[in-house]
Amino acid sequence: MTYPPQPGQPANGPGPQQPSGQDPLIEFGVKPNPARPVKVNWLTQALWGYLAASVLMLVFAIIAVATAPWWIATGFIVVSGVVGLVFHALSGVIAYFIAKEKLGVFGAADPRTILLIGFGILGFFSLFGFFGGWGLGWYAAIGALLGLARLAAVGAMFALVFQPEVHQWLLSKPGNFPRRPPVPPGQQGYPQQQPPPGQGYQQPPAGPGQQP
Repeated sequence: MTYPPQPGQPANGPGPQQPSGQDPLIEFGVKPNPARPVKVNWLTQALWGYLAASVLMLVFAIIAVATAPWWIATGFIVVSGVVGLVFHALSGVIAYFIAKEKLGVFGAADPRTILLIGFGILGFFSLFGFFGGWGLGWYAAIGALLGLARLAAVGAMFALVFQPEVHQWLLSKPGNFPRRPPVPPGQQGYPQQQPPPGQGYQQPPAGPGQQP
């Protein structure tokens, strides 16, 4: 299935391809890639935006703990932020596999299946931005805002992945489907087995006046 040409692009191709390695931000979906549909670029940018919000939350947690008079008692905020960032980094992993068109390594028949699972995990972990650090005043407010930003990014991911433009683009990339082992020549299909002599169904002899 091929992806239909975008408005303003020639009918014989999706437009000029971005040379690999020229600009990593374009190659990995941080900046818009002219070789991809607009909504696919929005999807990868939402994933990277989610990761950026998670990094900012960890930075503000470190500042809040360093400036708090009871920083020893609030050290768990930094620890939880570091551990949480490991899980939030899943957004960057998903963006990488979308940009590299390698979703087929997960073995899903539909590329959207693994994306929906990943988005659900990100949405679950983004809820923790509203808990913890409420006693630090300004950090609680910033944490809530960043938590809302991450939830908004997750909502945009779910909305974009169901767009026909995005779905058709995902289906048009062979790397988004699992690779099947090649069938050796001469072994295609199941060979028809013949029953041994004397076994199997035997047609009864034709009677008088019947055609054999």
